[in-house]
Amino acid sequence: MGNLDFPKVIAAAAVSPLGVLSLLVLVIAMIALSFFRRSGDSVKLVVFGGLLLSAVGFGAATMMAGQSSASDAPKPDSSAAPETVPTPASLLASSPNAGASMTGLWSSGDGFSFRFTQTGQSIAYDTIENGAKTGSGKGRIEGQHVSWHYTVDASGQSGDCSGTLSGDARKVTGQCASGDDKPWDLNIRRQD
Repeated sequence: MGNLDFPKVIAAAAVSPLGVLSLLVLVIAMIALSFFRRSGDSVKLVVFGGLLLSAVGFGAATMMAGQSSASDAPKPDSSAAPETVPTPASLLASSPNAGASMTGLWSSGDGFSFRFTQTGQSIAYDTIENGAKTGSGKGRIEGQHVSWHYTVDASGQSGDCSGTLSGDARKVTGQCASGDDKPWDLNIRRQD
């Protein structure tokens, strides 16, 4: 027991419902052992019965929850014609923004400009106000969904923005938020 790494054991057990159940049983058993060590046999039997029933009830609830989520998953339609597996090229060609890139100069219309660069699904930008860099951000674009984390250079304020790239890749609309502040609308347009 001296070489047992408890944090690793707990982390490994916590990845499955049965692991959580076994941890629960062990913890309750250790607590019961320390509380009822000097009690009479009849008290120990009642406590053991209560622990056993609790563990069985929790296990049954866990198993039923796991089965219901598995049965809620959509089943494939075996009567339909077999599907062809799409190739990466066909997926790119069918994307509404195929070949579109956020690289370029964008503006919010309120004096702020954003110089975006895109590499694959990664995006980065610098915020420009009156010709000077005032902040930056990094994020991802997946299909038409765009999200990034930004930081204002002077104040260190940071937050997150999330939005949708238009079909012509010339506009992003969505929302931004920072800490406990009320979220605000995101509306930027391509300038070049």
